[in-house]
Amino acid sequence: MREDVEAENQRISYNIQKHGWHCLHVLPTQEGQDRFTYSIGFAESYAAPEVLIFGLEQQKAHALLNECAVLLKSGRGIQPNVEDPDVLAGGYKVVFRPVRQDCLGQYLGTALRYYQARPFGAVVMFIPDRHHRFSWQSGYDGSLAMANAPV
Repeated sequence: MREDVEAENQRISYNIQKHGWHCLHVLPTQEGQDRFTYSIGFAESYAAPEVLIFGLEQQKAHALLNECAVLLKSGRGIQPNVEDPDVLAGGYKVVFRPVRQDCLGQYLGTALRYYQARPFGAVVMFIPDRHHRFSWQSGYDGSLAMANAPV
């Protein structure tokens, strides 16, 4: 097991050195769970929180995280709890909401193992439906969620 963690950490470290970040896809292990994707390396490379995206297929989630990395590399930060117009095309905005520190282990176990004792933060990227509404807004239509978001 220790060798597996070391090999995984080496793979993550290589990707961070080469690309500035590593992408991790987590598939559901139980019925009713969402798949999600998250970054590892935003904290190390850009002094920014790691970003989680729930419910999108791997290719689209990876593309969105890559867009975040491009923005971070250009000096743009991630601002929690404000509508951000720079990640999606077509006038769509995303919102980043902070992940509580006590929830990191539930969702970001690999990142915790990689960073070890080094502190890092994380945010969840919320994507609107096709009518530009978020899940906490009245009229949100999850069936029209931006799964086909232009990135």
